[in-house]
Amino acid sequence: MSQAATPNSYAVGQLWACKGRHADEQPTLLINRIDQHPLGGGNIYHVTLDALKIRHPGLPSGYMTDLAHAPVTDQTLQHSELRFIGLREPNPGYQKGYDQWREAFDEGRAGSFGVSTPTILEIVERRLNDTPLDQP
Repeated sequence: MSQAATPNSYAVGQLWACKGRHADEQPTLLINRIDQHPLGGGNIYHVTLDALKIRHPGLPSGYMTDLAHAPVTDQTLQHSELRFIGLREPNPGYQKGYDQWREAFDEGRAGSFGVSTPTILEIVERRLNDTPLDQP
């Protein structure tokens, strides 16, 4: 099996392996859409993160395995130890989250992540489990 060539820039449909928080979590990141940031001049990538192991008390298994939509910046991609896997169709499941995010973003109530994928996953898990972000 040959390794896919690494592209020179980010594009819709690219699937990347990225850094997780521990050995049981080896996430992938799929770029579904790219928006130009209206103020920052950079891009906002609307990604799906998969192969996760996020504690979630509201699910029967106790774990969430995917995050259908996460808005991230170039900084997230640069700090997440990405390894190009190949090309895929965008995940249609991201659209609902994107639509909610877009409405809130346009009203000034939402932003995007500019931190590594492990940090995003930690933030999501802490919010789902009512653990303060400043608590170890």
